[in-house]
Amino acid sequence: MALDLARLRAETPACEAVAHLNNAGASLLPRPVVEAVIAHVRLESELGGYEAAVLAADRLQDARSALGRLLGADPLDVALTQSDTAAWTKAFWGLALGGWFDGGGRLLVDRAAYNSHYLSLLQAAGRFGVTIEVVASTADGSLDLDDLDRRLGGDVRLVTATHVGTHRGLVNPVAAVGERTRHGAVPFFLDACQSAGQLPVDVGVIGCDVATGTGRKFLRGPRGTGWLYVRPEWSERMSPPGLDGSSASWLDESRFELLPRAARFEEFEASVAARIGLGVAVEYALELGIAAIAERIALLAEGLRDGLRSVGASVHDGGGQRCGIVTFTLPAVAPEAVKASLAAAGIHVWTSEALSARLDMEQRGLPAVVRASPHAFNSEDETRRLVEHVRLLVEHPPPSGGGR
Repeated sequence: MALDLARLRAETPACEAVAHLNNAGASLLPRPVVEAVIAHVRLESELGGYEAAVLAADRLQDARSALGRLLGADPLDVALTQSDTAAWTKAFWGLALGGWFDGGGRLLVDRAAYNSHYLSLLQAAGRFGVTIEVVASTADGSLDLDDLDRRLGGDVRLVTATHVGTHRGLVNPVAAVGERTRHGAVPFFLDACQSAGQLPVDVGVIGCDVATGTGRKFLRGPRGTGWLYVRPEWSERMSPPGLDGSSASWLDESRFELLPRAARFEEFEASVAARIGLGVAVEYALELGIAAIAERIALLAEGLRDGLRSVGASVHDGGGQRCGIVTFTLPAVAPEAVKASLAAAGIHVWTSEALSARLDMEQRGLPAVVRASPHAFNSEDETRRLVEHVRLLVEHPPPSGGGR
């Protein structure tokens, strides 16, 4: 089904002011999301936060249900969190506190791993004696399934893979990872932070045991929202940190009991308005159709890659399958200078630095790249404007090159 671009842009009022091509960072909220958030904040101002939350209980359950439909999961296995990192941390350290890493073992991680996820692996290595093994990448940058096969088995305690990295537009073969872990006793953690909202993410098809993501990127929800999916046979083995009365029952002076399934990962204190907004954003995406969104984004991104190459930029995405993240560098202008110059022209992009994805970017000798990430509401005219501005920078770089 083709998307109605005029409708999408009319429901994204900020399109009139800026060409927003930073949707992998934080997208523009559609009007229904903005209205839902404001309505609940207004209700809090009139009734008080607790009273308003009681009235919004069904809206929060609607958000979990919408995420369940998005992920092909039972809503009872979906928790609302503050971010992707908060979700990943709850699950990972839930395994650790549940004793899963006692006695050591190996943790397998792909080269696209995001910094906050890898930092938890490093913490666990120091505390539990586990070792981290980085699965190789193929020549095009994708996760090397043959190398994964060689490493699986024995004392492997965790496999974690990134669907789409923050720093390049290739799509990893995560369903093939799921095929390899599905029948074993090793949990598979999926980082879906950059894929949810722009690509189909069905946890049953992929075969992951844990999946995490954020609301602010391609799902077009508010900042300060995230989500966590955990397969029930694994959630029951987890004892997540940061318990409160929303995740556990205090039985007596010496005992507590974790709530079942995903409820044990939630926390009492959160922005109810933002979570309602996340639910509306997911419903909005589902109404449009994830397949249609993915098709539109891919069309814009491939056109952008072709245009950037034609004017002398180096595109760094690789992969047999690509998505809406387009990364590039210029021969004589630093990425930060490119971003600043584009911002001055009303075009929003961002930069990805090696500190966000060291395992991949340092191996390729890339300290930083410019990251452009169109969404379905963007127009071909906006991507052409970006390419034209880059052409001017290539032909007439700033005297200093913007500093390297």
